Parts: sequence; C-alpha cells; structure tokens
Amino acid sequence: MEKIITNNDLKKISLGILVAAPLFFLLGYFLRGCSSVNRQAKVTYSGSFTEGTLVSLNSKNVILQDPDFSIPLETVEKIEFLEDAQSLNPNQVPLSDSEKSFVGTYKIQIGTHKGVLSIFPRKTGGIGATLRFTNWGKGSNEILTGIRVTGKSIRFVRSCAGARCSEIGSNVPFTQTYSGDLDGKKIQGAYQGTNSSGRWLAER
Repeated sequence: MEKIITNNDLKKISLGILVAAPLFFLLGYFLRGCSSVNRQAKVTYSGSFTEGTLVSLNSKNVILQDPDFSIPLETVEKIEFLEDAQSLNPNQVPLSDSEKSFVGTYKIQIGTHKGVLSIFPRKTGGIGATLRFTNWGKGSNEILTGIRVTGKSIRFVRSCAGARCSEIGSNVPFTQTYSGDLDGKKIQGAYQGTNSSGRWLAER
C-alpha cells in the first residue's frame, strides 16, 4: 500500500479557504499524476471497510466504483491507495525471475465463473494479485493474499469475512486456497476451500 489519508486530513477539507488550500495541495500530492483519481483504494469507515476504484472525493462523500458505493466523509477513518499493475514499473521492483514470469493480466475461469486475474509487482518487493469475476457477485476487485511463487508454481488465498462478503456479493464467509503451474501463457491448477473445490485456468 502506497499512501494513507487519515480522517484528520479528510476533515480539514471542510474547514474553510485558508485551511482548504494547503489541504488540496496535500491531496494533490497523494493523487499526483492522475487527471482523475481512478485508483484502487481501501476505505475504512464506521468500523468496517470496502475496496474499489476511488473515482472522486469531496467535502461530503467518497465515491467508489466496482462496486458503486458512496461513503459519507464524516464516517471515513482512513483511505489506503492500493498498488496495481498500471501504477508500478516492473523494472523498478525487486522480483525474482520466477515472480516476473507470472506478472500479467489473465482471463480466468474457475468452474463456471469467469473473470480477470491481475498479478503485479509491489513497490515493497514481491508480487500482489487481484481477482474480479464478470459473472459472479458484484464484479468487485478482490485482493488475494498469501501469494507464494516457487519455480513455475504459484499459491494464493481468496477469502472474505464480515461486511466484506456482502460487498463482493457472497452470502457466507469463505476461504479458498489456490495452487497452479505456469505453462507458457497459461496457469492451470486446483483450488479447495469452504465447502468447495475444483479446477481453474488462467490465460494471458
């Protein structure tokens, strides 16, 4: 995660012109290089959190897409911008040769469900990944955890708990562990988890 705007920063937006000017300068620092925000973000609010594409921020609301969501600014505790493949340069990130071979955007099929798997370098080293289904749930980005690469094999965990489950469109909490092997532009493997198991295929 790159930069964090705390609730103290956010509240200053509404304090007036003298305070607002330097705050928007600060906000511009966080969002520099973007004609519009359009950044993956995790927003913590009222003891919960949601993740999606942050499209706008004003004195009243934080607006997200994927999923579409409007959060009253007064309830926001923290905004964390998440690393993604577009904002990072692979040549500037310390990756192993094995990790580099997995970086890319894949069309993925898990059983009857289809979506997009993105594997990208992290500024802190190693790789991160997100998964988004096009025919399941709310089509929102899910951040994968426990990513581990060994040679041509990859392992990661997909899970949700609490409010996050309803935000992505799941009726129940779950944990699924995925493993697969890279063969050219394809990753093939199996997953097993909470009351579910099967095969998956991802192709660049």
